[in-house]
Amino acid sequence: MNFGKQFLASLLGSTLALVIAGSLLIFIFVGALVGGLASAFEGATDGSEMDLDFGGDIEEGSVLLLTFDAPLAERGMELPFTLQFGSMEPQTQMGLNHFLADMERAADDDDIEGILVQADMISGYPSMLGEVRDALAQFKASGKWIVAWSEIYTQGAYWMATVADEVYLHPEGGMDMRGMGMETTFYKRMLEDLGVEMTVVRGPDNTYKSAVEPYLRNDLSEANKEQLMALLEDFWARMGGDIAAARGMTMDELDGHINNLSIRIPSDALELGFVDGLMYEDELHAMLLEKGAAEDEDEPSHALLAGYGQYHNPNSFEDLIQELQVELGAGDEDDEEDDEAEDDEDSAANAVAVVYAVGAIQSGEGDDATIGSDRIAGALRDARLDPEVGAVVLRVNSPGGSALASDVIWRETVLLREAGKPLVASMSDLAASGGYYISCAADHILAQPNTITGSIGVFGVLPSAGKLLNERIGLDFDGVKLHDHADAVSMHTPIQGQALAAINESVTKIYDSFIGRVAEGRGMSIEAVDAVARGRVWTGQDAMEKGLVDGMGNLQDAIEMAADMASLDEFDMIEYPEPIDPFEQFIAEFTGVAQMATMAEAAGVPEDAIQAMMEVEAFVNLQAKDRVQARLPFHIRVY
Repeated sequence: MNFGKQFLASLLGSTLALVIAGSLLIFIFVGALVGGLASAFEGATDGSEMDLDFGGDIEEGSVLLLTFDAPLAERGMELPFTLQFGSMEPQTQMGLNHFLADMERAADDDDIEGILVQADMISGYPSMLGEVRDALAQFKASGKWIVAWSEIYTQGAYWMATVADEVYLHPEGGMDMRGMGMETTFYKRMLEDLGVEMTVVRGPDNTYKSAVEPYLRNDLSEANKEQLMALLEDFWARMGGDIAAARGMTMDELDGHINNLSIRIPSDALELGFVDGLMYEDELHAMLLEKGAAEDEDEPSHALLAGYGQYHNPNSFEDLIQELQVELGAGDEDDEEDDEAEDDEDSAANAVAVVYAVGAIQSGEGDDATIGSDRIAGALRDARLDPEVGAVVLRVNSPGGSALASDVIWRETVLLREAGKPLVASMSDLAASGGYYISCAADHILAQPNTITGSIGVFGVLPSAGKLLNERIGLDFDGVKLHDHADAVSMHTPIQGQALAAINESVTKIYDSFIGRVAEGRGMSIEAVDAVARGRVWTGQDAMEKGLVDGMGNLQDAIEMAADMASLDEFDMIEYPEPIDPFEQFIAEFTGVAQMATMAEAAGVPEDAIQAMMEVEAFVNLQAKDRVQARLPFHIRVY
């Protein structure tokens, strides 16, 4: 018992010290940040190199350089980077919305001669990467060229590279073409060793609702293997099909090379037709100059390259400084938007609102990486009440989450339709379980062929840490109760008997409500929805065949469809919700739980293992009202 008291006292003291120290360090850090950026800017004006691309004018004859070394996000940041607490290093990101618009602009930009794709690896789901590749294909269709070159190609990077007119590899480089697979992390033994027992309840016949398997099993069930193999087959149909078509192969030939590990050295890639040549970087630049690229004055015999960040926002550094000045009270907020709003109060509906719903679904406010029911429902409400908005696109990229929070958001989509404003759901990488829940009431649903959707089912997990608390920490519990089940849901006693039966009934009711919402939104019978539900995951293409999706299309297709449904010939775009201020986000991470991941990383724990542990920790600590979940398996890695 003394150990427990010392442990709690130490924890409390450490937390208070961290908050106090953090508050002091924030002021020190901000001063250093502004001074450091100013110094960096001075260095940049002197011609010195910088790790970050802070912009500058795009010159005629430039080649747009795409490295894809920043993570892809649905909506990009307006500032060039954010700062991470652990390393104090800047982190950039590429927004899909920005990229699609920039590729259209680059196709018509006389200063852009062509594109160089120089990507070693690209991470992400096939759906969003497919939209990026399609945008590059449209750029090439404008008559401009694309060249791909890299020292090493991973499978995803090579898929992106094959959109190019010519694909080259470093003479001493390599290609990692091992095919596709999926891996799931299981927590059952770890939780047992810790002394945590998980009680799991699922909706009726939710055989495919595999999100609970990591707590019940040490391997995949046959039903889960079935649906995951179906996903892989559809993923490869798109990715492998693009590669085979671009390189003049059949799918059988491509699969044969992969299964035989035929590409072992660079010359294999050339002989088998995977690349058009082997060349060093100086040879690459000589070729780009022959294609019409301008020469870089600072690097003779090198083509003039424009980084993507520079092309997207040439004034990004000035924007960053202005934002910091505003945050620190040294600048004034721009009041022009308020004046414009007053001038346009009586204007007719002439805008399409895009509401971004990205991340796991939870009750509360959420942030740019999680779907908070209050924030997203509020965004939909704002779009409904805004007289300038004529139609709405709900862009969903979510594995699901809280069933209750999903229903809160769903209600706002229904009210939006009742208000007479067309609603189009645009599915990205994931729109599964709760992600499908919030989409199902839309007038029209568009997905990508490789979107992961469906997973219509629910489950609940009730952890019991009695063994951990009693045997590992030394805590004992006793008490009194007035009613029979007052202590039914306790962290130290597994739920059972009548209380467990009551929770099972509640989960069944939520599942019935879920399939009822889908039936209403899709114009299907309850029986027809149940037949394709039961937690089964579908790709976008399969979901269309099952009646869960109306058609295939990307975000731009959804926007144009919504505008057409609202009879808007010319329209503006409004994005909801307002992005989280990057400065506020940094402060939150500075005093939050990000330190845990930083320390684990410093100790050498792999990144995917850290993610898995953080997901388990987050789920064990769910709010009581979010206990019933409608979501995908927590940690699937596609490789």
